[in-house]
Amino acid sequence: MNVFPYGSCTWWANQRYFQLHGIFVPWRTQSNAWQWTARAYQFGWHVSSSPIVGAIIDLQPGVQGASWAGHVAVVERILSNGDVIASNMNWGAYPWQVTYVEFAPGSGVTFLYLLKSNSRSGLALT
Repeated sequence: MNVFPYGSCTWWANQRYFQLHGIFVPWRTQSNAWQWTARAYQFGWHVSSSPIVGAIIDLQPGVQGASWAGHVAVVERILSNGDVIASNMNWGAYPWQVTYVEFAPGSGVTFLYLLKSNSRSGLALT
């Protein structure tokens, strides 16, 4: 179940991750966007500075325009320059709509995802 308020970036990131992978994030408290990296570590999720399609991107406050609460979105595509296109809610001029925004990996940016065992290839994104 998606426990985050509809229209927030946390709601969208959780909902989109569920659409792609069939699971919601397990954290329910201490879960402003800026806290998602720490919560991912606590729940055994993979945290990386390198993007992967389907991962949640977590921007710390003030990074690339993120608010005081930070921002989370979901990586939909990786561009040839290494930047990502992420689907978002509560970003820019259309806060109640899903928008697609380009973000760059770097300081204050992490990518969160759950790995599962896969008998054919070892590990796969859940």
